[in-house]
Amino acid sequence: TTRKMAEDRVEFLATRDPLTKLPNRMLLNDRLEQGVANAARKKSRLAFMFIDLDRFKTINDSLGHDVGDELLKRVAARLSACVRATDTVARLGGDEFAVILENLPQGEDAEDQEDAQNVADKMIASMAAPIMVNGQHLNTSCSIGISVYPADGRDPQTLMKHADVAMYDAKAKGRNNYQFFSHEMNSRAQERLTIETFLRTAMRRDELLLYYQPRV
Repeated sequence: TTRKMAEDRVEFLATRDPLTKLPNRMLLNDRLEQGVANAARKKSRLAFMFIDLDRFKTINDSLGHDVGDELLKRVAARLSACVRATDTVARLGGDEFAVILENLPQGEDAEDQEDAQNVADKMIASMAAPIMVNGQHLNTSCSIGISVYPADGRDPQTLMKHADVAMYDAKAKGRNNYQFFSHEMNSRAQERLTIETFLRTAMRRDELLLYYQPRV
């Protein structure tokens, strides 16, 4: 019995985030693969959500890691309360979380989005209420990016990449909101990456010149 308990403990630690007890990145990847395979077999829909806390670094740096850790636990509980028992909420590390919404009904894209949109609305509203930690009211919010199988990708890697792109778009649009992935969004992200790469190369080669224009 003792050995069995030890084996279970080792398995739990290998697949769970030690702070929040949520599935970790490894277990999330495994469940996403299974979810995509299940959706393909049932011809159903699946939504993947990337969630990033807004201004968490400011709270963590100013009030300390103990407060930051407690805040992450409370956020994990609030996010979990917004989904069904069959869905997956995971912590990827730092202030990043992810959610898998499985067995969404078949239908047009608008209907697929509506189910994921309801969950995202709940999460935004849940984060709006202050969180009490060590006698202090902490205010945080989240930026959410959403991709939907099969419209936005037919494999786990593509779905995660596109949800990540959508999450950064949500941050660019003022934070505390959610955005569904669009191919136009992906084109903008690729363009930004290309420009950034060219600029870094130009800096390494000392190809940029700075001029000061006097104001008269």
